[in-house]
Amino acid sequence: MTGTGAGGAGDMWYGLQLHGNLDIELYPEIARRAEAYGFADVAVHDAPLRRPCWPLLCDIARATSTVAVGPDVTHPWFQQPIVIAMNMAHLDELSGGRAVLGIGRGSMYEFVRMRDPSTLVGLEEAVAVIRMLLAGERAEFDGKVFGLGPGPGLMFGSRRRPPVHFGTHGRNGVRLAVRIADGVRVAGQWATGYMELVRRWVEEAAAEFGRDLSGFELITENWTFLHPDRELARRQARRLVANFLPHLGFMNDFYGVDADEVEAARAASIHGDAEALARIREETIDLFMAAGDAEDLRKGLDRWQASGFRAVSFSGALGPDTLAALDIIGAELARRR
Repeated sequence: MTGTGAGGAGDMWYGLQLHGNLDIELYPEIARRAEAYGFADVAVHDAPLRRPCWPLLCDIARATSTVAVGPDVTHPWFQQPIVIAMNMAHLDELSGGRAVLGIGRGSMYEFVRMRDPSTLVGLEEAVAVIRMLLAGERAEFDGKVFGLGPGPGLMFGSRRRPPVHFGTHGRNGVRLAVRIADGVRVAGQWATGYMELVRRWVEEAAAEFGRDLSGFELITENWTFLHPDRELARRQARRLVANFLPHLGFMNDFYGVDADEVEAARAASIHGDAEALARIREETIDLFMAAGDAEDLRKGLDRWQASGFRAVSFSGALGPDTLAALDIIGAELARRR
């Protein structure tokens, strides 16, 4: 299984997940710099109300020559599988066969007054439809959630089958990924405990389905906020934690994050309550975020390596100055080679 097991620092795999809230001109420069630093993957999160991921991914593909590129993750309930397939075929052709599909059940449906429609059945069907179209098949598909009627098939593309990674936190999503996909990306992980549980789920599912895990990617993603001024980075990271802590559900339960702290985060996020913000503990930040300076980053990566994980992706704006934060990561990566 890629991303876990024995090996030295040179065996590590590093990725970058950008969000659609940066200056439009930054994306190609970030991608070029990440490639020079030895990153294996530059992805863009597909989220409502932010820059659309597909044009940004095309900019990244044009600016680079070796890194894998793709959405991390996109969602078939906001975009039909046929639309995802069209975009993936275009991106794969443009990048010279470097596209990777990150896909998941999605979230934030409340923005469009929609009850969460997502199911694992629908996710499996979406992947089937996308793969059929990318392969140039013209067969019909009649699923419970998604379908494909008679037609000419996709009229362009390399017909390559790109890797599919599931963005998931739950056991059933992990099981489905082991059965039909090529990897799992788990967001918001800086402490290793939950990923150790995910790794066990992967191994159990592989034994059940008879899956050879060689080549299966197990990628841990952390929300990243780095700066030479450690206190500045930690202070601003606390505000970011307040935004997502109320939505982490069973991960809060797993780590024993107190309900009062979750409610304080909600108050800080919605109402800007400074007193509530101060009740978010330092230990809670460190569960989910690589936040601080170069020394914090180094200690965290040492911890992942000691726990047998080999694939780490850095997510978000990376810090108050994105390029400066990327340089901190790049310097640490160079030190570890």
